[in-house]
Amino acid sequence: MGFKPKDNIASSLARQQEVQFSQEQFVEDVFNGDYILVVGSEVVMNREVEPSGDVNSYILRALNDSLGGHYRDFNDLFASHGDAIDPIRTLLNSGEYWSYDLSDVSPELKALLETRLFPFVLTTTFDGYLERLMEHVWGKGGYRVVNIDDKRQLDAMRNALMECRDGRVYRQPTLFYIFGKAVQDESKMYVHTDDDAIVIIDKWMQMSKDDPVLRFIRNKLLLALGCKFSNWYFRFFWYILKREVNRFREGQVAFMLNSGDQNDSHLDAFLKHSRIYRHDDARSFMASVTTMLTSCDGGSVFNSLETRVRQYGGVFISYCSKDTVMARQLFYALTRRGYSVWIDSAGIKGGDDYNSSIEEAIGRSRVVLTLLTPSIAADYAAGRTDNYYNREWRMAAQLPDKVLLPIATGGYDLRAPYHHQHYEQTVGATPSGIDLMQADGFSRLVESLDKSLHHPHLNIGHYE
Repeated sequence: MGFKPKDNIASSLARQQEVQFSQEQFVEDVFNGDYILVVGSEVVMNREVEPSGDVNSYILRALNDSLGGHYRDFNDLFASHGDAIDPIRTLLNSGEYWSYDLSDVSPELKALLETRLFPFVLTTTFDGYLERLMEHVWGKGGYRVVNIDDKRQLDAMRNALMECRDGRVYRQPTLFYIFGKAVQDESKMYVHTDDDAIVIIDKWMQMSKDDPVLRFIRNKLLLALGCKFSNWYFRFFWYILKREVNRFREGQVAFMLNSGDQNDSHLDAFLKHSRIYRHDDARSFMASVTTMLTSCDGGSVFNSLETRVRQYGGVFISYCSKDTVMARQLFYALTRRGYSVWIDSAGIKGGDDYNSSIEEAIGRSRVVLTLLTPSIAADYAAGRTDNYYNREWRMAAQLPDKVLLPIATGGYDLRAPYHHQHYEQTVGATPSGIDLMQADGFSRLVESLDKSLHHPHLNIGHYE
C-alpha cells in the first residue's frame, strides 16, 4: 500500500483537531458562572474613535500629538524619552486633558458586560477605560479593583476568596489588572515595555500554585477577547495559568483573535492543536454572544435549554420581563444544585395558552420565588402595579400550601417603604426576604428552599 500525500495527512489531522462550538454548552456554562473574561487592548475602543480599536494605539497617538513625536510603540517612546518623567502616567491621570468617556468604549464590549454575566474581568490593559465600563455596569463602589502590583489590593482579594467557604461563592464584581495599572503612584509598576513585562511575569511566577487567586482563575473557563499572539507576555501569563492544569475542558475555552496579524496564524494552529475553539473576529463574536445570552425569541439557545431542563413540582421563578437574564442566572444556579425549577418560556406567546401554562406551573410548584429588582422598584415608583408578575404573585398567594419567598438583588431594598406598601399588600403577607447580594445570600436561599421542600435529599422538589 502506498503512502498518501502529506497534504492529505495534514488535512485529515486538521479535521480531527477542529473543535465544534456548542452554543448550548457555552450558554449554560456562562449562566452557571463558569466563564471569566480576559480582555486585551485590541477590543476596548470604539472604532469611530480609534480605527484600530486598540486602546494602546489610541494612547500612543495622543502621546505623539502632545509630545510632537513619531513613536512606533511604547518601547520606542521610552527608549527615546528616557525615564525621568513617565508621559503615560502623566497623560492618563490628568483629569484636565484626559477623560474616560463611555462613548469611546467598544459598543460590542459594552453590550457584553451589560448582561452582567461576566462580573470577573481580567485585563492586559493599563488604562482606566474598563474601570469606567465596570462602574457603568455595577455602579460606583460596586466592584473591586485589583492590581497585580498592589499588594494591599491583591491581599484583599485573597482574603475575600478565602472567606468563600461552606457553600459560599465569590460574587464580587472584579476588574483585575494582570499586568498592572498606570496609576499616579510611581512605585506601582505596569507593563508598557518588554522589560516591564519580565518583572510582572516574575511576580506571577513567584505565586504559589495554591494561591487563592490562581486557584480561582484556574477553576474557571476563559473567554479571551483580542489577546494576540504578538503579546508575548500574555502568552507567559497563559502558561502560568496552564502549568498546574493537565488539560482544559475540550472546546470550552474560547480565545477570540483579531484578524490581520500574521503571528495570529501561529496561535490559531496552537489553539486548534489544544482543542480550543477560536474565532477570527472578536467583535462580531462578542455581538453574537450577547445575542445568545439575551435573546427572548422562541428559537433562542436559552429557549431550547430551558424547555429541556425545566421541571414541575419544585420551584417557580416569577420575574419582571426586563430581568430575563437575571432570572436565567437564578434558574441555572438552582437547577445545578439539583432543584426542579420552572421558569416561563420566552417562546410562549400571550393569550390563553400562556395563562394556562403559567397557572399549571404555579399550581404544581411548592415554592414561588419572587425576584425583586431595580426594575420592579422603578415600576412601583411610576405607579405601574398591574404587571404580569403581580398577577403571578396574587395567584400564588391565593393557593394553599404555597410558599412565597421574596429574593432581592442590588438596587431593591427589602426594608424600603415601597416594599411594604406594594409587595406585601399584593401578596397579603409579610414573608421574610433574602438579599442575594449579601455574602451568604445564595446559601441562605438554599437553606430556605430545603426547609420549604422538607429535606434536601427527598425527591420532593428535586431531581437527580
